[in-house]
Amino acid sequence: MSKEARKENNFPFDLDLSNLDTGSITNILNDIESHLYLMEDESDLSQLLKVKAFFEDELKVAHRLH
Repeated sequence: MSKEARKENNFPFDLDLSNLDTGSITNILNDIESHLYLMEDESDLSQLLKVKAFFEDELKVAHRLH
């Protein structure tokens, strides 16, 4: 698989989150939640919700979700 294809599959960015613990990912999710109301544009809100889903999925995949 090409680097471009891997990037596309790892929306919204290509990061290794394996070193983050549950608390760190939860803090990121809390930060995202606190910024949702600030999104004035529907596309910005949609993008931020995709990022939120990405981190929620990471918790589930890594079996770190309580």
